[in-house]
Amino acid sequence: MKQIKRFAFNFIPVALLALPVIAAAQVGGGSPGYAPVAPVTSLNAVAQSLCNITNWLFYFLIILAVIFIILAAFKYLTAAGDPDKVKSASHMLLYAVIAIIVGIVAKAVPGLVGSFMGTGTAVSC
Repeated sequence: MKQIKRFAFNFIPVALLALPVIAAAQVGGGSPGYAPVAPVTSLNAVAQSLCNITNWLFYFLIILAVIFIILAAFKYLTAAGDPDKVKSASHMLLYAVIAIIVGIVAKAVPGLVGSFMGTGTAVSC
């Protein structure tokens, strides 16, 4: 029973995260007012799809980091001089800033590598 609960606890969030991907896999039809989803026909389309996914992940990372910065500020305000809470808040703030820096560097690396290599054929994200 414990294994079933653990499986359900781990599987359900992953399944819920996969629903948008599964829904985007349908071809044609769609809701009124929206263009039908076209099938992928070239490598350029695959690269553009990957760029779209990484752009969404980047925006999600930035939003999540800002939320953690706000939570760290709240922890600082409610610490009331408790050194453990202040230390926890400073670690949370440090990790949020590191996440933003890593996200920005990861977003910039493909463009920098492409400019150094002189390739104009890469899909710009």
